[in-house]
Amino acid sequence: MPEGTTTRTPPVRINLRLALEVPRWALACYIHRFALVAGISLVPAAERFAVALWGDALSLPAHIALEVIAEGSRVVLVFLLVRLAILRDERVLRWEHLKAGRRIRAFLNRRWPSLLLQGAFLIALVIVFDVIPERIVPLWISASAEDLYWALLLATKNVTVIAFTLIWMVAAVRQMLIEGGRLLEEPPEPDRA
Repeated sequence: MPEGTTTRTPPVRINLRLALEVPRWALACYIHRFALVAGISLVPAAERFAVALWGDALSLPAHIALEVIAEGSRVVLVFLLVRLAILRDERVLRWEHLKAGRRIRAFLNRRWPSLLLQGAFLIALVIVFDVIPERIVPLWISASAEDLYWALLLATKNVTVIAFTLIWMVAAVRQMLIEGGRLLEEPPEPDRA
């Protein structure tokens, strides 16, 4: 290789690496912050469990109140995740002088295929953690145990699948801010004319 030239990683490998980085980081965050995530997620889990088993006995105002509390707890979880994962992360703060909107646009302009790959990964997760437990497993559940199965499934999904998906979304924004800042500060790619 001639002196003074650099090799660039092919865009496919870069986008695949970026796409895999987000769920890996999200899983590490989920494990590291499990007490926080599970603790907050138990609120909507308990609400879903109660409504699945005793929802018919609840009045409309009670349903609405429980739903507001469940969704409010998710908002609190996202708020705390943003504070911990974005606003306190040195890798995000490194490019604080570059506006967040510019960093996200730079990421979307140059690394958008990684978001498509993440979408494909999420679809695969939906098939595994949504379609199978909600469409296939109930075929083998007796009618007498069906309500309990749904109550347990909805409660479990709130602490696991839904919480992990919220972390994944925060991780995707975090990555856009980090990678977008890096893209804005790296030298432009040479023309290939």
